Amino acid sequence: MKLISTFVLLASVAFAQNMQTGTPDPFLGSPFFVKAFDAGDSAQYHATLVHYAPQSVNAPAVDVAAAPSVATVAADSVQQAPAARKAAVLYIHGFNDYFFQRDLAQKMDSAGYAFYAIDLHKYGRSYREGETIGELRDISEYYAELDSAIAFIRRAEGDSVKLVLLGHSTGGLIACLYAAARENGAGIAAIVLNSPFLEMNYPWPVRRLAVPVLSVVGYLFPGLGIPRGHNENYDKSLLKTDYGEWEYNTELKVRGSLPIDFGWLHAIHAGHARLQEGLRLVPPVLVMHSGCSFRDDDWSEEYTRCDGVLNVEHIREYGRNLGPSVQLEEIEDGLHDLFLSHKPARDNAYTAMFRFLESRL
Repeated sequence: MKLISTFVLLASVAFAQNMQTGTPDPFLGSPFFVKAFDAGDSAQYHATLVHYAPQSVNAPAVDVAAAPSVATVAADSVQQAPAARKAAVLYIHGFNDYFFQRDLAQKMDSAGYAFYAIDLHKYGRSYREGETIGELRDISEYYAELDSAIAFIRRAEGDSVKLVLLGHSTGGLIACLYAAARENGAGIAAIVLNSPFLEMNYPWPVRRLAVPVLSVVGYLFPGLGIPRGHNENYDKSLLKTDYGEWEYNTELKVRGSLPIDFGWLHAIHAGHARLQEGLRLVPPVLVMHSGCSFRDDDWSEEYTRCDGVLNVEHIREYGRNLGPSVQLEEIEDGLHDLFLSHKPARDNAYTAMFRFLESRL
């Protein structure tokens, strides 16, 4: 189909049947609304969709009195469409992260875009007691919940609305591989990547020799733990209590790094290998990154103006091979999350993103 794949149409029926009524977000408050849902063949993935709806007194309702047939989903979506938007944006967070970027949602809405964000399963609002935060065995695990989220957005905004995927860090990797698995992104109008995680930030011998071997270990013994890093300098560059401008829940976005296991390493390495072969994404892609990278155990002012997590050279190298229409944009003095940089840099990131969207949509 031209604008919506069979995957999303099928997911919309199950999603409409299982969707909970939207309620004000307990983290950000109204006008942010959250809808928790379960996805996957066995409803094994519990995720949460966040919607910024400043014009709504109550959360946007989904009529589930009679579940629509696949044939009527598109027609119903058009009938229920609110005032036209330039596009609907779905934000996908990174590793050791969840959605808390109020400023991003407000900027998107002010520019004429409907804004949604997803807390993926085992992250943020979607985490449930007893789970391991961030646990992953294959990136394709996230596809079912993205299908369901997109199905809801189509029904809420109208099937004719253009869809933009906005991914940060690991969310950028997920967005690219998800689009590639869904007809190379034929139903997506544009993809915006905010410092996407396209390669491990290690020296060449580790990346090319050690990581492939350890990935095999992860396939055989996925639950074997890897020691957690304790470098909190990136967090210091973000948090208002240190050198940054932001507040967030440090139980959901922990200082330092989440514990990982070899199963996670295997999943990420397999995703990187697939992406680095070169994708053929149909939508235009904007790849944004900082102008420099910096990593050290000791605090330095460099952390306030460089990517303290990834190597920007890797982002440039592999970002340009995502499809036939890729635009690379360097944001001077940007942090790893460009939209959490100090104001001059983040303003430049917003300008670059909106200029790209206006030109491509």
